[in-house]
Amino acid sequence: MKSNMLWIGLLASAVGLGPPAGAGSGPAGRPQFDFVELERFLKTAEVMTVTKDRVPGRNDPWVILLSDGESTRTGIFKYIDRPRPYSLRSSYKYEIAAYELDKLLGFNRVPPVVAREIEGMRGSLQVYLEDCINESDRRLRKLAPPDQRAFDEALDEINVFENLTACERGQLTDIMIHTRDWRVCRVDFAEAFAASTKLLKGQEIVRSSRKLYHGLRKLEDAAVRTALRPFLEEAETAALIERKKAILETIDKLIKEKGEASVLF
Repeated sequence: MKSNMLWIGLLASAVGLGPPAGAGSGPAGRPQFDFVELERFLKTAEVMTVTKDRVPGRNDPWVILLSDGESTRTGIFKYIDRPRPYSLRSSYKYEIAAYELDKLLGFNRVPPVVAREIEGMRGSLQVYLEDCINESDRRLRKLAPPDQRAFDEALDEINVFENLTACERGQLTDIMIHTRDWRVCRVDFAEAFAASTKLLKGQEIVRSSRKLYHGLRKLEDAAVRTALRPFLEEAETAALIERKKAILETIDKLIKEKGEASVLF
């Protein structure tokens, strides 16, 4: 069980830190946060407190309070690195790889995460999601999105990215929803990037945003290899590139069968 993200989701639904003043959302719930500024903060802000052993779990994340002298934020730090061939593969490097891939595609649904060393441990530091609930909580509380179509499209889009990263949606707590504007994010890629060229079973691709579809078409293999080389093994990167091709073939086939208007939004 991904108990780490379960407690993070529950904590996020109860305690909000709030986005920076003036932050908002674009079309279809797209975030307009300054991701560059958030990355800078995560890389350079002073570590004020480190809270460990908050909850048991394979990834054992730490809760980090950060300050740059003007503002404070909370981050989630992961340091476990069990790369393949371990059967229980899990690595903080996959968290960073997912965010770097998100940036290449202009996806904007993976919260900023950077590589950082804390207390002598190398790991990934991700900005803590604020004023959020997870999808499991939303369903339990029977909260209806203000725009059901936009919400469904966000989940369809995330499904494409999950197939690309070979990251099964094992827990609905991996889907985080900002309560202020219903922007949808995807977290927890510590067990992603299997060296498999096959798409996910039970998560068939049925639709995609035009932006993500065209982003995949424009994504050059060389750019993927360069950006992800510090975080993925060659076999993992090669499998990712093959999955990208399989996704495009799947979407193209659906467009041919159903028409572009039924597949792309």
